Amino acid sequence: MHGPALRHRLSHEAVEPVDPLPDTDLRFNTLAPSGRNSFARVNRIPIDILSLIPTHFISQRDRFRVASVCRHWRGVFLKHGALWSQIFLKRGEEYVSTLLKRAKGSPLDIIVHRHDPIGTIALISPRAQQIRSLEFRNRNWLDIIAVSEFNSGQLPLLRTLKINDPITFDLNSPTVATPPSPTSFRGFANSEEFVFASQTLSLLGHFVFPKLTTFKLCSISDSKCNALYLLDFLKASPLLKTVKLKISAEVVLRDVPQEMVVVLPNVETFSLHLAEDPTSEVYNIAAQISCPFSRDTSLMHNVDDDNVAGSLGVFPTPVLWDTIIHQYMASPIEEVTLEIKGLEEEEIESLLTFQSSDATIFRLGFNVDRTDVDEDKLDMSLVEMGWKIFSQALITIRDHPLLSNVKWFHIKYKAAVANDYLTDVAHRIRELFESLGPLDELTIRGCDLRVFLPHFLDSLWSDLEKPILFPQTKELTILHQSMEDVTECANAILELAKLQHALAIPFERVTIHMEWIPEEIEEELRLWVGALDFRGVIGIR
Repeated sequence: MHGPALRHRLSHEAVEPVDPLPDTDLRFNTLAPSGRNSFARVNRIPIDILSLIPTHFISQRDRFRVASVCRHWRGVFLKHGALWSQIFLKRGEEYVSTLLKRAKGSPLDIIVHRHDPIGTIALISPRAQQIRSLEFRNRNWLDIIAVSEFNSGQLPLLRTLKINDPITFDLNSPTVATPPSPTSFRGFANSEEFVFASQTLSLLGHFVFPKLTTFKLCSISDSKCNALYLLDFLKASPLLKTVKLKISAEVVLRDVPQEMVVVLPNVETFSLHLAEDPTSEVYNIAAQISCPFSRDTSLMHNVDDDNVAGSLGVFPTPVLWDTIIHQYMASPIEEVTLEIKGLEEEEIESLLTFQSSDATIFRLGFNVDRTDVDEDKLDMSLVEMGWKIFSQALITIRDHPLLSNVKWFHIKYKAAVANDYLTDVAHRIRELFESLGPLDELTIRGCDLRVFLPHFLDSLWSDLEKPILFPQTKELTILHQSMEDVTECANAILELAKLQHALAIPFERVTIHMEWIPEEIEEELRLWVGALDFRGVIGIR
């Protein structure tokens, strides 16, 4: 058999028909007849190893292509139903029927899009008990409820539900605002992961997942969002272990009882980020929730317009701070890091991190984006705002209970202090240092050293009532790229070392990374500290 006859036989006998996917190229090679093809090295790969090849492809398109290399590969891959379990209903009934046949009894991952035809959705109904995950993308809310009711029994394998931007034409309509019908989402009781992106929090009232362990929420809205819907949902999910919430809207605590506290005893990771929060409502919401055994907690908020008030209240008040600490941290902290950055990009990012002896991490974050803001309408410059945030952060650290347990303290802010804030910041540093116990390490990275050493400088900035006394510190690390007057600042560090030595709490080690220090000062400094590590550097990151 030669020529056209051989090619005809190969295309109809040695290979299955091309898969009916309009947007996928499924043509495959038929380079040799089956007898000779069996001697090819690629076809002598053990079946258990060969069957793993498609699992390394994230794209479904690539899985179809690798299954179309040759008849041998195709036959192996088609026997593994799990490879074909991800089904996009938007690709039509022929595609869905083909993949359901290939998937056999494997758990299914179903993705429902906005304009998927009803007939395609109906194909899934007989396989409802195989559904492992169900994702709705831009689907009408009423359609989502209808799909949730297409199977009268339970969905025993369903573990993940994702709803991305459900379309609600009228957010105040009775269908949206009233409780769901008894059959809505009844079969979703075994869900363990819920990923929800919606313009309104009120839709959360339609879901009750008693076995839920992971909840991820993203909400963007131009209108106010009532936090009560969120708190009620969390209260009904006592087994949660991971909670990540990001809300770009003004959140209010209307109708929330002041004494209400939702306790989540199993949560290990908790994140609350309010992207439109000029009034620091994030801390009031956090005070209504308790995650006493969380290992990683983040409370973040930011403002991206000119609503930044002159009296920045970016950190919790002492009362709220005390409440939050006891509701989220079970162990005393040992390490504190304060970092402020972003001035180069016309924004401020402030991050205050506390870490306990058992590696529990607690973060307070604040962001101001002033890229497109009219500077003439603002009460303070970007640098002034940064130092005001810095000063408030020092107060927040000082107010932390059991601060004397801290062993490592790190500060990073690469900006020259605004003259109007220097005295205030220096006062805050002195108050904080008086509250600290003995430290293993104190790191000052990039900060204007004048706020730490005002009494040892001969400039105008040494007008405090009394000098700043550093806590007993084993290692002082100063990382600084440049100074206006290197000699004056180096002398100030020398005088500080002398004072600490006179108080019988000398630095055991001083590490200085700067452009340079006058040689005579470096030599004298070695007399007053246990050890000195000086490194001249060009830049500090």
